[in-house]
Amino acid sequence: MVHGVVSPADGMAMSMVVILVLSLGVVALLLTIIRRSGRRAETEVEKLLEELRRDEEAERHPAPPSGSAESREPWEREEDWWKK
Repeated sequence: MVHGVVSPADGMAMSMVVILVLSLGVVALLLTIIRRSGRRAETEVEKLLEELRRDEEAERHPAPPSGSAESREPWEREEDWWKK
C-alpha cells in the first residue's frame, strides 16, 4: 500500500522538527526584542537620573530672591506698585 512520498513516521518526525525550529525562532525573536527594549530603557533611566541630578544641583544653588530687579521681566510690576 503506497501512502505517498513520505512515510507517516517520517512525516511526524519532520513536522516535529519544523515545530521545534519555529518555537526556537519565536524564543530567539522574543529575547532579541527584550534585549533591545532593555537597552532603550537604560537610556531612559540615564535621562531620568540626569534630570534628578540637575534638580538636586538647582536646589543646592537657590535662585535669587524674587524682589531683585534682575529676575523681573519687563512686564512685571513691583509688589507695592499700587502704594505709589
